[in-house]
Amino acid sequence: MLKASNFITNDGIRITYYDTLKSGQPILAVPGIGSSATLWQEAVKLFTEDYRFIIIDPRNQGRSQRTFKGQRISRHAADLAELISRLDLKNIIAVGNSMGAANIWAYVSLFGFQRLQAIVDLDQPPKMIQDSTWHYGFKDLTWKNYPDYLKADLGNGIFAHINDEMFKKAKIEAQKYPYNAEENYLCRIDHAEQDWRDILISLKVPMLVLAGQNSPFFDYHFAYAMSELNPKIYAGIIANCGHLIQAEQPLKMYKEIMKFLQKF
Repeated sequence: MLKASNFITNDGIRITYYDTLKSGQPILAVPGIGSSATLWQEAVKLFTEDYRFIIIDPRNQGRSQRTFKGQRISRHAADLAELISRLDLKNIIAVGNSMGAANIWAYVSLFGFQRLQAIVDLDQPPKMIQDSTWHYGFKDLTWKNYPDYLKADLGNGIFAHINDEMFKKAKIEAQKYPYNAEENYLCRIDHAEQDWRDILISLKVPMLVLAGQNSPFFDYHFAYAMSELNPKIYAGIIANCGHLIQAEQPLKMYKEIMKFLQKF
């Protein structure tokens, strides 16, 4: 269903991506930090009849190359831009889980929105550090404990049961292509200190924000706060779901996204 391919970025790093190679409007999926394409398998099955589905393994994740280079959101955005250009994708529905959503916002900030039709954010607020201007940060992260707080084992964010077959495949994949959080620590720091509200306030394409009601990382009310930033931003809450919405509740996610897309 998904064909794996590679390309070399302009800074010499091998990036793996997966493509259903179907004709039709492209959905470009971006996993969160430490994750890979494997946990999107059930989502692919749901969307594949009507859409071309593409998933990128970000650098240092999944089957993509491990490197000390580019541990910052802007470089991840550049990797997305290179893939989009390589495949000449247009009218993209960009779907990002966790840091994957931040990668998409960074792409918009650097390369514009001309190739995008819509964005879907899966459980990621625009700001990770809680302060007087934003009350929906990552767990207990504040400027007082940043960045040391991020050195801890933060868990996988899962609340609901994941399909047994998909979970088994993901476990095998993780053993074969292990993710090293310590070696990618600078990326976690860079991700945590960003504030994407300036991008979202001026967003020119519609965006759906889906929050996991039981996410151990974020208070789901952040989705409503985001919808107040721009009339093009819509909020939805996925019940009985943690942080990995695409893996924990793929059918609920699919229905919410399709309902959102039908508006446009």
